[in-house]
Amino acid sequence: MLALAAATAVTAPGAGTASAVSAAEPCTSAASATFRHTFSGISGKTTISSVRPLCAGQKQAFALVAYTAGSGNRGQFVYSTDRKTITSTNRTVNLDVVVPPCRATVDAVLGAELLDEAATPESPYGSRTLGAPGSRSAGPLAHYRGGSVDCAPAPTVTFVNACDGTFTATLANATSANVSAVFLVSGRLTRLAPGRSTRVDGPRGGSLTIRDSNFTSYVGTWRPPASGCDSAAPPPPSAPAVLPTTPLSATTSPSAPVPSAPSTVTTMDPPAVGYPAPEDTSESLVAVAKKNMSIGSVIAIAFGLVLIGGGIILLVRVLRSLREPS
Repeated sequence: MLALAAATAVTAPGAGTASAVSAAEPCTSAASATFRHTFSGISGKTTISSVRPLCAGQKQAFALVAYTAGSGNRGQFVYSTDRKTITSTNRTVNLDVVVPPCRATVDAVLGAELLDEAATPESPYGSRTLGAPGSRSAGPLAHYRGGSVDCAPAPTVTFVNACDGTFTATLANATSANVSAVFLVSGRLTRLAPGRSTRVDGPRGGSLTIRDSNFTSYVGTWRPPASGCDSAAPPPPSAPAVLPTTPLSATTSPSAPVPSAPSTVTTMDPPAVGYPAPEDTSESLVAVAKKNMSIGSVIAIAFGLVLIGGGIILLVRVLRSLREPS
């Protein structure tokens, strides 16, 4: 009995350790990992899980993409995408895309790299397609092709140039379209429903490349508007207004005010401070003579007047004597 008890005591810890080891699954690298997935192409959904957990720092990306596709051998153009990543702490991912209501294809693939367009309606991803031969994910072939009506988007792109060197692109999808139009603007996907439009600003001094779901490419760069631009451009808003100024004398300091020179034109303004008032022009000639003549000049003038008066008297007497009878 004691031996049985001892054996029990010895084997019990061993059994517990084995159970603990089996509970802790060994992790794996992303390159060696295998996966399981479900796929519904008509609804645009897939779920992917790793068979074993990835080790710390390891990760594996997956992508789901839907394309519009025409009849026959017409190519595919990207319509909707979704990307998710499995990590050591996130073992399962769910991906979801919008499936166009016309001829469409849907693919779930290993990795995040996707094609914007493909030349044929077939899957362009080969063994990267989940469930395909050589794939590391177990489940149905994750490629769907369906729809009974050709996809007929009606995208248009127009450019408008401004006189300031900028330009804009207007993206639109006509109301006659039976599916949303897709535009790849410098690699960024924009989807517009029928009758919708949007504007995109082009880079100043650069170009804007646009590819639409009708497999048409546009490259926009700024050009002078066809209507022309006003050559008399207004001054920059930040420039101060320039007021007319009077040039200063070369010998005058700008900080010292200079009185204007007295004018020779008579005005009714009072005389400027610091300048003598103009003389009174109403003075009499006598006053002027008093101021400007000496005594001798006055005596000479008086003597001359006396002589002139005596000559006049003598002349009168001679004339009278000539008239009297002899």
